[in-house]
Amino acid sequence: MIRFTRRLAAVVAAVLLLSVVGTPPAVATTPTWSHRDARVCGQAGPGQARCLSIVRTFYHDGHAVHARTESDLAAATPADQVTWFHGPDLRTAYGITGQGDPAWVVAIVDAYDDPDAFANLAQFRSDQHLPDIKTCTLATLTGLTSSASSPCFTKVNQSGGTSLPSADAGWSNEIDLDVQIASAICPMCSILLLEASSASLGDLGTAVTTASNTAHVLAISNSYGTGDWIGSFAPAWDNAASKGIAVTASAGDGGYGVLFPASATNVIGVGGTTLSVSATTGERTSETAWAGTGSGCSRWNAAPPWQSIPGDPCAGKKAVADLSADADPNSGLAVYTTYSGITGYWVFGGTSLSSPLIAALYTMQGGYGGLTLAGQYAWAASTPYYDVTSGSNGTCSPSLLCTAGVGWDGPTGRGSIATTSAPPASPPTASFSASPTSGTAPLTVDFTDTSSGSPTAWSWDFGDGTSSTLQNPAHAYTTAGTYTVSLTATNGGGSDTATATNLISVTAPPAGDFSLSVSPAARSIRRGDTATYTVTINPSNDFTGSVTLSLSGEPSRATVTFTPDPATGMSTLTIDTVRGTSRGTYALTITGVSGSLSHSISASLLVTK
Repeated sequence: MIRFTRRLAAVVAAVLLLSVVGTPPAVATTPTWSHRDARVCGQAGPGQARCLSIVRTFYHDGHAVHARTESDLAAATPADQVTWFHGPDLRTAYGITGQGDPAWVVAIVDAYDDPDAFANLAQFRSDQHLPDIKTCTLATLTGLTSSASSPCFTKVNQSGGTSLPSADAGWSNEIDLDVQIASAICPMCSILLLEASSASLGDLGTAVTTASNTAHVLAISNSYGTGDWIGSFAPAWDNAASKGIAVTASAGDGGYGVLFPASATNVIGVGGTTLSVSATTGERTSETAWAGTGSGCSRWNAAPPWQSIPGDPCAGKKAVADLSADADPNSGLAVYTTYSGITGYWVFGGTSLSSPLIAALYTMQGGYGGLTLAGQYAWAASTPYYDVTSGSNGTCSPSLLCTAGVGWDGPTGRGSIATTSAPPASPPTASFSASPTSGTAPLTVDFTDTSSGSPTAWSWDFGDGTSSTLQNPAHAYTTAGTYTVSLTATNGGGSDTATATNLISVTAPPAGDFSLSVSPAARSIRRGDTATYTVTINPSNDFTGSVTLSLSGEPSRATVTFTPDPATGMSTLTIDTVRGTSRGTYALTITGVSGSLSHSISASLLVTK
């Protein structure tokens, strides 16, 4: 962290390093320094979300100062008595020691395209002396294992495709902040950036759903918000959280009040703090509620069962925030980005900083303690947090919704990051059920995952050379045999796995066959007359062969013919007798032959005078 209290004389010497916008005064005077904070995204329209980044610009004698390097930024801030952090400084302040794993993915959801997202991230990581990161395809990202030598960065559209939306300057700043703080907190974690086609909640919700369906994603950060009245969109965020993924969202930067999606039931609403550290060790000395953070009660979305607040101040509705982290621009992050057409280091804050910070922390830990929802872990009694007990973001009743205090409060939730990282996700125990487990081909079997330990990825081997990564797949067996089915359940991005097996027995269907029937079974005619019968071929078990019919036992010199009707499967048997046919009863045998199959049926013919 950098805290500056140098004398103004030193600042005057350092100002030669800076690019000053405007014409400097002709006569040297005692310099005056100031700063101004601005939102990088404009006001959102109906059904649209606004990014929540705040950028700080420094001024020397009324002229905007640009810092092309962090050294330039250091020279611009002493006289203004402000503080800001390098990325790794926040790890020191919060006591974060883990590095993460390339197979653990933090997803960042934003709107529009940031054409320079990777280039700016690479510069940031180089300046912070962080490990190299490579660009990769979505297929490569989802195929990463813990043995990968470096993390990778993937940028896709809201549906996971490579056709990207149009660029937007403000959202580009938001994206740069999000991916750079995620990299700083979890240096070895891979990053999936999903760029929605617009800032509409529909497009952003699609991106969240895509992220939740991507293998190895352990957390999804959302650094944007809109009015809490948009409650009908909550399922996109709530459903993502129900898949065992930590879904975080910024609580807001306008002081007391609630934004969506932080107000969605299963989402972890992240409030903001002002972080102070030791000038010598860089460790946290205090943390207070930031005056700009959002908080309060949702009007529309129900409180999750795991959110337990004494006195139920929100009357059964979702309370914001759940957790908090650094967000005040006065303790902001130095981000490498292009603002006002100038590329370099700018100080950023807002709960746009705290949301990806918490999401990256969850990812760095490899998930969370084996519970179904990350929010359950956030509120578990055993989860350690730093209790923020001072500061306010407005006036309200009851006061704990806008004033920090012991235990839960609106601005900071259960608290900020503890100096000891939470334990990693517990290993899963793989198990599954199959229905049915035996039958005749073709046999469709429904598989249901019953694993414990909240796995985040599933790998099925159906035993017939096919596989699936769905949690609860169905599979059709078309060939007889006994198949050994295995399920590998994974959490922690791939570090913890378990396998279960089951046998599926498939028998061959009965061979196709046929039978014969005849109508009538008996006839009576005079000598020289004609007798007719209807012979029906009855197929079974999908018999499709052709049948040749023949007759035996007919009167001497009688003429026999079979006339088939392909449309009905029936044949007309005609027996023409002669006048000299002997009287009596004739036992007739009708035989049908198809390949090796042969079946007969009996009938009788009575010939009278």
